[in-house]
Amino acid sequence: MHNGVTVQELIETTDLGKATLRAGRAGLARAVARVQWMEVLDDFADYLSQGDLLLTTAYNLGADEELQGRLAQQMAASGVVAIVLKCGYYLDEIPLPVRRQADAIGLPVFELPREIPFVEVSQSVYERLVSRSYARLRRAADIHRELVQLVVEGAELGTIVRRAAALLGAPLLVQDAAGKALAGSGPAAGAWGLPELSVPVMARGMLHGRVTMFPSGGWNEDDTQALEQVATVVALEIARSEQELRAERELVARFVRDLVSGALDEPGAVRAAAVLGVELPSAPVVVRVAGARPHDGSLMSSGETETVAISGAETADVLEGPGGAAAAAGIADLPAAYMRAGRAWRLGEAIAGGGGVHLYDSVEVYDTLVGHLEGDRLERLRARVTDPLPQPLVDTLRTYVGAGGSVAATARTMFVHRNTVHYRVRRIEQLTGLDLSRLEDRLLCELALLAERIAVS
Repeated sequence: MHNGVTVQELIETTDLGKATLRAGRAGLARAVARVQWMEVLDDFADYLSQGDLLLTTAYNLGADEELQGRLAQQMAASGVVAIVLKCGYYLDEIPLPVRRQADAIGLPVFELPREIPFVEVSQSVYERLVSRSYARLRRAADIHRELVQLVVEGAELGTIVRRAAALLGAPLLVQDAAGKALAGSGPAAGAWGLPELSVPVMARGMLHGRVTMFPSGGWNEDDTQALEQVATVVALEIARSEQELRAERELVARFVRDLVSGALDEPGAVRAAAVLGVELPSAPVVVRVAGARPHDGSLMSSGETETVAISGAETADVLEGPGGAAAAAGIADLPAAYMRAGRAWRLGEAIAGGGGVHLYDSVEVYDTLVGHLEGDRLERLRARVTDPLPQPLVDTLRTYVGAGGSVAATARTMFVHRNTVHYRVRRIEQLTGLDLSRLEDRLLCELALLAERIAVS
């Protein structure tokens, strides 16, 4: 990897080619970022930085043998990538210790003839650096412009990535924040076996993934800047896709609400499903569960208090409870199935407890008997069965009815003596006027107790 313009490129394209390379040929691939002038070479640490091409007359080098022995190493440590030394003023030639060390560490050292001004070299090098910088910016801008046009035209992520790879001349891989591949321009990353350059994909201040390039010959600053532009466009595409997905899901949610409210007749529902690109199940089941749920791509409408889904019979368990579910005879029956799912939820929790999705089929008999017990009818039932009883006797009655009228089973469940159960049953009969040995009276008690639980829930 290299940034800027290499020393070799400057030899070929600028007045640096008028200088003679005296040492450090192995470092010609080093990249130059700027040009620096300096006369005295024993105090330079605060003035030099990575990527400097140093022009110097080496005022104090000839008289300092210790400096000659360490100059190249210290210059390289300060970030200098090449030295251009003009002889004829303070030095007749570049000292041998400097050349030996420069060869050892691969630091190019040039000798510039006295008649060639430093300004000619520095100006031509700067022009080349600016030209490269402009070319880099122009390349990145062109890539960005073309890829944005693809986004505007509605191209999919795979198309965008393949075109970006063609513009960069290297395979690309786009991954989400969890490392899952979203799109690529070649085989799996592991199959390339190449060095990789990776930049993050950011949208709305969040990390959405990474774009990775696998250049066969390494990469430079141009590639980094261009890849950053690709990542920007990928972020734009991800943001657009997320916005479209949210809009699509809201349309689907509104469609579900219209179906269960009866706002759409069957022909209208079929037309709307075709427009949305969704499929209505042939044997629909309405599922209602508590709270908001993440959208999984199905027919779903999620709100703060309740999530409603319409699924096929084979996928009716797609949502976890608490909640209820009811099958519909068809599209026209969906509003009634929605109501039945609500009653299944309420009755199921009253009978079996919360936590699961209760099927209407499993509670239909209770719904038939007590589902519409309310108002005066419920009050009369309470007045007949539960109102005359203190809470301990209500608890005994509930256990006794649940045990099918078995005194022994009631005693075991309540951890009391059988005589205690006999006494409490007689007391219940005295207070209510019921005969608990009769099946009809026990059934009346069971319905009253169930209606009481439903009213409380």
